[in-house]
Amino acid sequence: MLRAAVKTTVERYGQSIQQSVRTQSTQTATPKRNSFAKKLAITGAVAGVTAGGTIAYAYVDPSFRSQLEISIPYSKELFAYTIGERSLGQTKQHVNDLKERVIKAIPQPKKKAEETEKPLLTIEPLPETYKPSTLNAVVDPVDVTALPEEIRPPEHVSSDMRAVKNQELEDSLKAALVSATAKVQTATDAKLVTISAINEHSNLVKKNVDDAQNADWDKVARALEGVEKLSHDDALDEIDARNYLDSVRKLIGDGRANATTQTNPLLTNATETVNKLGHQLDEMNTLIDKSRSESRVINQYKDLIEKSRQQFAQELKSILPNVDIHARDSKLTEDELNALIAHAHLKVDQLKRQLTEQQIREEQNIARAIEQQRLSDEQFTERRVQLERQQLQQQSDVDIERKLIDSRRHWELELEERLQRAASAHSEHLEQVVRTQRQLYDIEQSQKVEEAIDNERALHSRQIGIAQAKLDGLEAALNSRVAAQDVENRRSKQFWIACQNLVDSVIHGRRGGIDIEERRQPLASELQVIREASNRDEFVKCLLEALPDETIYNGVYTEQDLKTRFQHLYRVARRVAKVKEGDGVMGYVTSNLRSAVTLDLPRRFSLDDKIDVNSLDNYEVLARAKWLVDNDHLENAVRMVQLLKGEPHRLARDWIIDTRNHLQARLVASLLVTHAAAVNIRSVY
Repeated sequence: MLRAAVKTTVERYGQSIQQSVRTQSTQTATPKRNSFAKKLAITGAVAGVTAGGTIAYAYVDPSFRSQLEISIPYSKELFAYTIGERSLGQTKQHVNDLKERVIKAIPQPKKKAEETEKPLLTIEPLPETYKPSTLNAVVDPVDVTALPEEIRPPEHVSSDMRAVKNQELEDSLKAALVSATAKVQTATDAKLVTISAINEHSNLVKKNVDDAQNADWDKVARALEGVEKLSHDDALDEIDARNYLDSVRKLIGDGRANATTQTNPLLTNATETVNKLGHQLDEMNTLIDKSRSESRVINQYKDLIEKSRQQFAQELKSILPNVDIHARDSKLTEDELNALIAHAHLKVDQLKRQLTEQQIREEQNIARAIEQQRLSDEQFTERRVQLERQQLQQQSDVDIERKLIDSRRHWELELEERLQRAASAHSEHLEQVVRTQRQLYDIEQSQKVEEAIDNERALHSRQIGIAQAKLDGLEAALNSRVAAQDVENRRSKQFWIACQNLVDSVIHGRRGGIDIEERRQPLASELQVIREASNRDEFVKCLLEALPDETIYNGVYTEQDLKTRFQHLYRVARRVAKVKEGDGVMGYVTSNLRSAVTLDLPRRFSLDDKIDVNSLDNYEVLARAKWLVDNDHLENAVRMVQLLKGEPHRLARDWIIDTRNHLQARLVASLLVTHAAAVNIRSVY
């Protein structure tokens, strides 16, 4: 009955612990009420910090100390006892220091340079004059709202950077807490499964011991193996969960070590959550230890039963050594049965005596069992109390930290308000000092300005006379230069127009010509106009001398005529593409036949194509040259046509010469146009 009652109690307690663990994983526990002593200690600490900060600030700022002595009774005696009497010399020294800072902030007027009279003829550059801007800005602006160094708070991180740092910390903490909670829940479920397996193993052992005839010890062994495997698995899960909890604690420690994020309220909540999760794992370990203790009692009971059975079997074996007691379908003789009956009677008498003795000793055994159970319960209770004490201590630390954060925030707001009031009073005082200094400075400066204006007016009158004479000379020089530039500009425009006419003659020739020869226009007249308009320009002369006489007096073929000639050359050259130098009539006939059976399909090429000169044939050269001519690449087409061999090269010789002359004249014309444009721009600017 005692074991049954204990078992029922443990099962109920395990269910309640499981329910509380599941509830704690989704809800936050309500903070427990602190004692009056803790509240008093926290209040005293906050009051001490506030009083110390006030005394320290009063020591730095005498004006703030004066305000406190006026508004708060007995504060003067407190300041005299803590930071000493305020001497008049210190106050005067502070005022003098403040006055020096104000004077340094106000720019001093520049010393007037000594004026030395010099002859007017020796003054080449204009001397430095009094800048009128100084009349409008006598005093540089001073930031009267800026705090002095004595009461200026330390530089803080910007609000945006603080928000970013706190947001990063919160994101990392939330992610770590979610992972740690999942791992702790996994470890808790594994430990609950282990507790169930331990209880099942204990029940199987007890059942097999009570029912020895139908005992299945293999099932007990399998249950024991399952318990060991589950124990190993839940131990690994617990290690993993505690590692995750340690990582969360490390994040919390890093957040508290950083001055930007140490006041984040999520740190306190995360600490409380980590403590609850760790306490949850400790509770499950306690339940497992209790289940194992009950299992050890069942195993001791099994060992006693097995020992008694073995003793009874040895007694039977000593009486009937030749009889197998465990054999089935075996018959005993009359003597063996009598011996067994006699042994049974003796055993019954012995058991009666032992029962009588056992009843006497049972009270002692029960007392020892109760004492042993009490010791076990005390150990279990002590562990539970230690865990509860640890949890209460951690929760108390969290509550104290939360209240300290709230008190610190309240104190910082109050101190900031006081600093703002002190800064406002300091600003008003500084404004008054600056206003007085500015009035004095304005009076002195106005007198100096009047004297400087009189001197500058006399000096300016002399300088204006000199400048007027110089301006008259400059005006006359500019008028003469404008006339010369106008003539130069008209000449450059005529030069550019003549160059454009040359380009048109080279490209289009005579537009009314009927045949190719009539469209060739001589360039001598255009070149003569260019020579006259260039005003003996050496560059133009060099370009004109580069043109051959044939081009100057007979002109060049137009671009369109050269393309038309190439089309005719292309057809004829394809027919004799296979005719080599020195071939006879059969070579021409064979080449014409091969040209007739060869299809001339349109092909596409590119200027970036790499060409192997040794592997090209006349058909490939003609196809590429035709593509270049069609795409207005005459210069590249000439290079390609020069690669022809045999009879096609002989046929293309005249076209190559005429195209070269056209390209040469066209290049000279484009260079002349570019030079004319440059001359025109130079004449304008």
